Amino acid sequence: MDPIDVVRLEEAVVDFYRSNSQNQAITHEWLTEAQTSPQAWQFSWQLMQLGKSQEVQFFGAVTLHSKLMKHWHEVPPESREELKQKILETIVRFAGGPKIVLNRLCISLGAYIVHMLDEWPRAMEEVIETFKHHRMPNVTADIQLWIMLEVLQAIPEEAQVIHTSVKRVTLRAEIGKRVPLVLHTCEGYLKQQMNRVWDAETYSNMIRAVKCVGTWIKNIGYSIEGCVTITVVLLEVVHKCYWPCIRAGDGCMSADENELAEACLKTLVDIIIQPDCHNYPKTAFVMIKMYLDSLSEITRMEWKPDNDNEDIIVHIYMLFVSAVERHSTLLLSGITSSDPDLSVLVSRVIQEILRCTDKPGIYPVEESCSAMAMAFWYMLQDEVFAMPVEEQKLKCWEYIKPIYAHLTSILVRKSEQPDEKSLDKWNSDDLECFRCYRQDISDTFMYCYDVLHDYILVVLASKLDEALADLQVNPTHWTKLEACIYSFQSVAEHFGGDESRQIPRLMRVLAEIPYEKLNVKVLGTALETVGSYCNWLMENPIYIPAAINLLVRGLNSSMSAQATLGLKELCRDCQLQLKPYAEPLLNACHSCLITGRMKNSDSVRLMFSIGKLMSLLTPEEIPKYLDIIVSPCFEELQVICQSNSKTPAARIRTIFRLNMISTLFSSLNTDLDDETTKEQPTVQPVLLVMQRTMPIFRRIAEIWVEEIDVLEAACSAMKHAIMNLRSSFQPMLQDLCLFIVASFQTRCCAPTMEISKTAIIMFYKDEECKPLMQQLLREFIQHSFKVFENVPQQNFSNISDTMETFFGCSSQIVKKIPQTLEDTTVAYDRLVYYAQRCMTLPESGAIRASIQFMTHFIIHSRNHEHITEVILNTGEQTMTTVMTCIGYLTPRSQVDKFADIFLALNKKYPAEMAVWLKTVMATPNFPTALLNDAEKKRYTTLIIKEKVNKRLLQQHLSEMAIKARGLTEKFPVN
Repeated sequence: MDPIDVVRLEEAVVDFYRSNSQNQAITHEWLTEAQTSPQAWQFSWQLMQLGKSQEVQFFGAVTLHSKLMKHWHEVPPESREELKQKILETIVRFAGGPKIVLNRLCISLGAYIVHMLDEWPRAMEEVIETFKHHRMPNVTADIQLWIMLEVLQAIPEEAQVIHTSVKRVTLRAEIGKRVPLVLHTCEGYLKQQMNRVWDAETYSNMIRAVKCVGTWIKNIGYSIEGCVTITVVLLEVVHKCYWPCIRAGDGCMSADENELAEACLKTLVDIIIQPDCHNYPKTAFVMIKMYLDSLSEITRMEWKPDNDNEDIIVHIYMLFVSAVERHSTLLLSGITSSDPDLSVLVSRVIQEILRCTDKPGIYPVEESCSAMAMAFWYMLQDEVFAMPVEEQKLKCWEYIKPIYAHLTSILVRKSEQPDEKSLDKWNSDDLECFRCYRQDISDTFMYCYDVLHDYILVVLASKLDEALADLQVNPTHWTKLEACIYSFQSVAEHFGGDESRQIPRLMRVLAEIPYEKLNVKVLGTALETVGSYCNWLMENPIYIPAAINLLVRGLNSSMSAQATLGLKELCRDCQLQLKPYAEPLLNACHSCLITGRMKNSDSVRLMFSIGKLMSLLTPEEIPKYLDIIVSPCFEELQVICQSNSKTPAARIRTIFRLNMISTLFSSLNTDLDDETTKEQPTVQPVLLVMQRTMPIFRRIAEIWVEEIDVLEAACSAMKHAIMNLRSSFQPMLQDLCLFIVASFQTRCCAPTMEISKTAIIMFYKDEECKPLMQQLLREFIQHSFKVFENVPQQNFSNISDTMETFFGCSSQIVKKIPQTLEDTTVAYDRLVYYAQRCMTLPESGAIRASIQFMTHFIIHSRNHEHITEVILNTGEQTMTTVMTCIGYLTPRSQVDKFADIFLALNKKYPAEMAVWLKTVMATPNFPTALLNDAEKKRYTTLIIKEKVNKRLLQQHLSEMAIKARGLTEKFPVN
């Protein structure tokens, strides 16, 4: 880099901080280059001279820190003492501010100390002596403490990131020897303050001292046996932050008190969750008991909604939960142990976490604690059921049963929604947070079921009785009832048709609730619950009429989304049981559709139920309902096609109607597992509809050829028809092929490729259909080739989605129907050529699809002489392409995918692959000049040798890619 003009550098810094983002990017690049240059050791001091702007001084400090962190090797040993003095002098100079510069200088001194641990072993002691005993003239005692704590806190953080020749483990061990010194220093300072009045500077330094302890514990670690005294001090600090304002103040902690208490509690968490702390169960017991003795009174004082000191309660409960999650073995041993003290501790801590879960108020607006307990309830039952000794497991299981029964009652209350009066305090973020919280509660109900089994229904039924009784007294209090119904819904999947006490009563209650007098959310949850119990209804069909009445009621309400979902599940799971009710239910569905009040998505979903219900009708009745329900869809499509309208509104309506038809086609099938219909061979109604409407599909493809989403909707309808009817679709196969070919001739795109693949895979093996499918496959390949030919190879990324779809479909066809390779008229050499080109694209989907195709193509090639010849003729070029991709072309995250091709070749063409690979790798500077001949030979041998272990081969390829790209410094390899 050319010599740097300091004046120009200052101007660039000011410009960087005061310009727009575009100019910032250019300036940032130049400044970063300047920071890395050797000259930065000189200009960093010049920029920190007094009188410079704060931005310039800060950049100088940042540059100094960057050089110390990344370029220590540039500092000659004889200059290191001078560098130390300069840093200390500059710290003194900036003791009066700006603190943003002083902070960076303190971090720089921390980095210096880390580098100099061997040469300056008493560095930390000297720093502490200098600043603790106020030996810096003209600097206040508070600022000297501030500097000392900033330097101490920087040391463990810098040790994690500095560039050094010392192994990180060795460095960490060396710094670990200084942990007692740091803890003693911070502990001593905090003790000194306990009997003093705290001002703003005291709070600031105490927070720094506490955070310094946390940083050392988190980054370096220290046996919890040595942390007992600092734990006592931290708990005393929390007490002094909280109780004075409660007993003599306004009951609300100040911002400083809150920040200091939170820092203490976070540091206590860092201490109790250290990786090796489970090796000290006695000390962990002592510490957890200290937490409970010291903090439980605070949690009891603040156990109310909308409390003023919620932040400290959140961190106290976080400490409780973190401690027991980290020491779960201690928790379980307390259940099985005969030690009364340990048993009492376990009981106390579980009760505290129950209280956390049961915090008054609605999360997250009125309280913010309860969510953090949910993970604990999963952990507790999971740890119990994972216990290896059966006797101990059963004892723990019995112990936690009443706890989880109580928890179930708590969760019902906590799942209550805000009522209309309190909603004005909620914003959209709060509502979304509550939705996620309710899902967490639903998951926790599942854990409660794992512990309680069927007894959970007894608990929920009791809460339902309470809610119904409350509703009698307070008819507008709907939230309890809705929460009870939601709770039943959460555990529905565990109960089959043999449950005969609580679920029948639930169904009767759902049928009798006066929904018109309650908030509509009650109806919505009831509809979802009916859908959840469809498996139970299938075996208890006597309750189906009431479920139908409720769902139909929902269709005509603002809860139509929940109603259509519930009806879909009912029709899917209980289709045959719905036969007596099919016609009236179809009429109800039709009535809802023609009102036009339902959302498009709900109307589309409703068509699934209509298809299932229509399948139950006699052959004579089905045309009537096709006419009244399905015909309007095609009539509207016909009108749009005839008008040749391509407006946004026409596009939306076309997609909507096609989606309705698609959904109907996925569910309408008269081949039921029903004894009464087996002897009545009928023509499938979907087939009749397709025969009548295929011209409309062809016309849609012509009009909307440029709109992929319209083509997707049309092809989806036909794909569902094929998948649903399977062999019954055969009479329409000719028409389908004509539609696909016509679409290909206009535009070869993903939706038509996908439906071609579906048809080929389904019908190719049928001898009658095989000639037609062979022709369809040829058209599929030929039209795709035309797309590739019309795009210059350097622009293949523009059609990467098309190439991805083509090779993805081709891969599935070859894998599932290898007989397709028997056709000798296909230009397989061009297939391989385009697959090679597709591998070289940067798009991950295209890379993955082409590799999958080549892998399956190679695996099946030995069964066909003409395919074998193609592989032999193109093998060396394939190898060249693959190694080029690995060497530098393909994104490194995708390199391991190429292992599949090597394994396939090594299985089917082992001798040839060895020759191809050796020939290709013998090319000078191939794939890059960064691989020497010895490395190339080594990787060639490793690749040829690995015939089975895909993971190991992927590792070899990834290592080779790192070396070939010169990334070994960033990603070291063995």
